Amino acid sequence: MHEAGYVTRGFVHGPDGNIEYMEGGSGAALVLLHSAPSSCALFEEAIPLLAPGLRAIAMSQPGFGESDAPRTAYTTVNDYARAVTHLLDGLGIERASVLGAHTSALTALEVAAAWPGRVERLVIEECFNWSRPGRLEALERRHGFSERADGGHLLAMWERARERTLRNISEPSEVARLTRRGFLDTVRAERPGPDGISGQDASTRALARYPLWERAPLVEAPTLVVHGSSSELGRAHERLLEAIPDARGIRPPTTHQFTWRVAPELWAAELRAFLS
Repeated sequence: MHEAGYVTRGFVHGPDGNIEYMEGGSGAALVLLHSAPSSCALFEEAIPLLAPGLRAIAMSQPGFGESDAPRTAYTTVNDYARAVTHLLDGLGIERASVLGAHTSALTALEVAAAWPGRVERLVIEECFNWSRPGRLEALERRHGFSERADGGHLLAMWERARERTLRNISEPSEVARLTRRGFLDTVRAERPGPDGISGQDASTRALARYPLWERAPLVEAPTLVVHGSSSELGRAHERLLEAIPDARGIRPPTTHQFTWRVAPELWAAELRAFLS
């Protein structure tokens, strides 16, 4: 018998390899999809906030965390969305709500658009259209690293992980812990797959091809659209509310983009209200 708030870890073996996940709680299933270049560990401390009454399941997308990279790199967001159905199949779950954070908001949206029978409700945080000219380059600048023989790229990864952590965390021991986690997730995301393409590179290219405004109207599930009040990605907020047939939105106060760490209690309360 596990204590309250205990988060379990495991793997589902799907058609493209092992899929890492962690979960906690019981009740209606909610799949949590991390932003790049993180992993399911992004939600490790968030799962207990949702656990009473919800079975919260965070997965590492293929090529991220400890999930296997597919033998041939994915090329579309639909490929990543299909991996979510592989997780559900492996866990014996027919239907679940899905939350996608930042870059994974497109993956979550595509699960709902392509497999409407599998999605109860949809939550998309900081969703944005990355398919316009110049945005691939913006993603590559934000996430890409060129390997150097002297290991200098590892220092750049550490600095980027620390920068991301400091946006929402100031307590020194937490900054150190989450920077280490973010650094290790980045190293894993940058490792080449069997065909030589990293999970990060494959994901970035898929995002830059995704036709968001063609796919959004196909979403049938009730949808919650979340952008931070100061997020530069919030320019997509009103258009998403218009494009998705059954959508409502919130703009919680932020100094940057919204993540669950900005306001954990507010995040959990809004999710519970929407999912119930």
